[in-house]
Amino acid sequence: MPLGAVGRFHDVLLTLCGGAVLASALTGCLDPDEPGNLVPRTVTEDPSLPSIEVNGTRLHAEAFGDPSHPMVITLHGGPGGDYRSLLPLQALADDGYYVIFWDQRGAGLSERHDADSIDLYQYLEDLRQVVDHYSSSPTHPVALVGHSWGAMYAAWFLNEHGDYGGQVQGAILSEPAGFTNQQVQDYMDRWMEPFDLAGEQFNDIAWTSQLMSPVGDDRSDYLLGLMTVEGPPAEHNDEDDPAPFWRFGATVAQRIPELGDESDFNWTAHLPEFTAPVLFLRGELNEALPLWTQEQLAAYFPSAEIVTIPGTGHQMIWERSEEYLEHARTYFDAIGFTGGAQ
Repeated sequence: MPLGAVGRFHDVLLTLCGGAVLASALTGCLDPDEPGNLVPRTVTEDPSLPSIEVNGTRLHAEAFGDPSHPMVITLHGGPGGDYRSLLPLQALADDGYYVIFWDQRGAGLSERHDADSIDLYQYLEDLRQVVDHYSSSPTHPVALVGHSWGAMYAAWFLNEHGDYGGQVQGAILSEPAGFTNQQVQDYMDRWMEPFDLAGEQFNDIAWTSQLMSPVGDDRSDYLLGLMTVEGPPAEHNDEDDPAPFWRFGATVAQRIPELGDESDFNWTAHLPEFTAPVLFLRGELNEALPLWTQEQLAAYFPSAEIVTIPGTGHQMIWERSEEYLEHARTYFDAIGFTGGAQ
């Protein structure tokens, strides 16, 4: 889910539930505040999870392939999601790429932080330091692959850092919602429109929220997972093959959109300076992000192509992984971003 959508969903849910809290109804079975009972443990609670430390936080992260090969850095959706549904991209390691997966600050299985400590430019710096952490040299070739909010995140990085001294040689942006606050607000109206506020999905979540308050990271993350597991109707995700996830980060899911609204963000001023070709990949069925929205965003770049993957919605990386990978490989070949030793 891109910036703002989770926060809007959360606000609607709280209105429907009236803030009712009866956490004691669950305590007869388990302690919801004990790590691991409601949601998987984070890297600070389970040291066996793969992780890195950058910019004052510990991130759930892992890499596949030869560290000397050209690097593909993935950026998951949210804010607050995780990289589990992006793992089909691990196949790029077999093509000679060094593929990086990481859960963003406060998201997935990464370390949790108080809302007051979350800052937009801290988030941007996290990505810069992830690039540096995995780079073998200042000239290590990099391509960014972002999905949903992650595609917005990648574009934000390009707007602020350009090709990062020549390192960033390309980007695949998969259904970004927008690069300005107004574009994202317009997207959220389309995203929310098909919801049935009296339907089963909202009723199930509202019922659960009456039994447990969203106090503390585990409880909040658990409730956010219930909100998002089915996905919004407008995205047309496959109900028989839902995209998997480990854990959502409720605090950043709410805080990042708030900061975006407060700053009235616009990440477009320097996008025309990124001259490498950019590939936009989209799902044919996603009504919240029809073709014209991606055409609007692609126009900020001097060279961009839009490819539509038929018969799929927003979760095209999970549902149509082979097709997605073929488009990625074709794009990498076209821009000269070839796998293997350089």
